[in-house]
Amino acid sequence: MPRSSTIDTGQLARLLDISPRHVQRLTIEGILTRAVDEDGSPLRGRYTLLSIRDYCRYIRSQNRPDNESQSTWDALKNKRLAVETELASLRLKEQKGQLHQARHIEFIWTNMLTYFKQRMISIPSKVARRCVGKSFREIYDLISTEIELGLRELSAYSRTMFEEKRDEYLKAQGADVEGVNGETETTTTSRDSDDS
Repeated sequence: MPRSSTIDTGQLARLLDISPRHVQRLTIEGILTRAVDEDGSPLRGRYTLLSIRDYCRYIRSQNRPDNESQSTWDALKNKRLAVETELASLRLKEQKGQLHQARHIEFIWTNMLTYFKQRMISIPSKVARRCVGKSFREIYDLISTEIELGLRELSAYSRTMFEEKRDEYLKAQGADVEGVNGETETTTTSRDSDDS
């Protein structure tokens, strides 16, 4: 190949907008090929213009995602879509009243258990005077009746009672009740409900 149809390392580096050392590295890696003379031996520091095409192919292959990275991308995309679908399903169940936030459940159960505790503690003072002069069986029946009443009240949970008690408490605290039924957060902890 005549020397006039070849370019040297510096010229190729300027055409590709890279350093001459980078051209040498790409040649060692087999990305760029040297020009050859008539007997087929490579010319040191000389390249054909086809080296520009080889370099363009190399750059395109670097920017093209391989199969593994594409499958990783697809897996992450599918995972994100699954999470978004699950969140939408949970929001819908919450709007339908089929699902409650844990902090709301904690609030109502704390209130119910606090009331139950107070009712159980008050049994001796309610029953003590009525037990004076009664037989063992009558005393037993009086105490059992009071305990059963307290247990019935504890087991009388309903969804509407849950919402009513929550709204009643939040109104007493000066909170926006409409915001609780929507998307906004309200900071109510079990410690707040112990004070009531």
